[in-house]
Amino acid sequence: MSKLTEKIKRDLPLRISLMIVFAMSLLLTVTLLIMLRYSRKSLKEDALSRATTALDRANNNIDNILLSVEETVGNIYFNMKYDKPERMYTYTYKIVETNPYITGCAIAFKPGYFKGHDEFMAYAHRIDSTHQNYANAPIVHSDTFGIRSYTRQIWYTRTMTMNKTIWLNPLAGMKSDIEPLIAVSAPIPDAEGEPIGVICTFLSTSLLSEVIASAKPSPNSYCALLDRYGSFIVDPTGGYLSKTKAMNLPGASVKQAVKSMMSGDKGYLPFEINDHDFYLFYKPFVLADVPYRSLDDLGWSIGVVFSEDDIFGEYNALFNFVLIIAIIGMGVIYLHTSLIIRHRLKPLEQLTHLTERIAQGHYNEPLPSRHRNEDEIGMLQGHFQRMQHSVSANINELHELTDTIQERSKELHIAYKKAKKADHMKTVFLHNMTDQMVAPTFAISEDVKKMSHYDESASPQTINQLVDNIQQNGNTITQILNNLINLSEKEMEQEKGGEL
Repeated sequence: MSKLTEKIKRDLPLRISLMIVFAMSLLLTVTLLIMLRYSRKSLKEDALSRATTALDRANNNIDNILLSVEETVGNIYFNMKYDKPERMYTYTYKIVETNPYITGCAIAFKPGYFKGHDEFMAYAHRIDSTHQNYANAPIVHSDTFGIRSYTRQIWYTRTMTMNKTIWLNPLAGMKSDIEPLIAVSAPIPDAEGEPIGVICTFLSTSLLSEVIASAKPSPNSYCALLDRYGSFIVDPTGGYLSKTKAMNLPGASVKQAVKSMMSGDKGYLPFEINDHDFYLFYKPFVLADVPYRSLDDLGWSIGVVFSEDDIFGEYNALFNFVLIIAIIGMGVIYLHTSLIIRHRLKPLEQLTHLTERIAQGHYNEPLPSRHRNEDEIGMLQGHFQRMQHSVSANINELHELTDTIQERSKELHIAYKKAKKADHMKTVFLHNMTDQMVAPTFAISEDVKKMSHYDESASPQTINQLVDNIQQNGNTITQILNNLINLSEKEMEQEKGGEL
């Protein structure tokens, strides 16, 4: 990490490229987050709209099947005659035969209605409800339905009590191996409107579930229809039909979803099954308004379940696609920016190398080619070139001045030696001259002493001889002094000539 940090600190193009990419990444990230947020919101609204449409479609599909059953019964119901019990077998057979969704039909009268029959019920049903060609399954008659008397079964007792057409679970409260059913039960009134019997038409919930499942809006969607007690009328798997209530399904989120679904409200909520996320869209099941149809509240609830991938799959794919494009784009931008910056900063690198060479004393280092653009780098390069020329010229002048000073120093040193030698010779000469003046001076001194000791009786010749000696020695000293004076005057003239 420290090596990478040091490399970034030393590499200006890399540092600038990283700063540009970081700034663009930050801007792009903020833009993408805002865009994806509103995209997710829009996608969620669209999914909610599609789910609502799917929910309404499922409601209509189920209601169309129920309505077809009601219409089939109604077509026979209004033309029924109740004078002969044998006709009831024909009616039940005709109802089952006419509508492929109907698995069976029972017509039961209150005990004693027909003479000779304490209890009478005509029951026609298909013997193979799981047959692949369900509409062609054989239809048979039976005098019983379930394991108890029809007078004790809910489809008969509730219809006789309420005296109106109702949808119900005919097997409620009865243990039987009969497949799960749902039934529409209508009273048979007498002339005064009092019920004398019941016509009950049975619909296979497994068949209804298969029909609804085949028309599901997406591969991972499911439809469920619950009655007011939480039992499945339509189940996506068929495994829970009349075997368990929806509230007994495992999972706290599932229980919460079922509770919300049975509340009678309309909405949606997320839940989880086997570590997979789903969304449940639910509403009360509503029957279509058709003349002569009972519109009583059934208390049923319908729900459509979508997996999270069905709702946000495209969004997640788009997010991953955009993320990959953004990463690749950032890489391309980094490479492109790095190449451009390195190319643009190459003159600076050359100037840096040139500066190092100049610092090492190579003042005449050849300059790199001039930057073509008249920008800051081009101006810097031009100023640096002029500075280098100026420094080189000043250094050359300094070298020339140094050479001149050294030559003058050598000349002065030679002149100094000559002057010193001349002074030495002058000193020797003066000593020599002085030595030449010593003998005459001593001779004059001796002669003067001798003359001071002579009296008037001394010989004139001797005195004259002493005077001649003194005069001769004095002339010698005078001549030596004249020579010194002449030599000094010549040196002074030479010095004046040198100064001139």
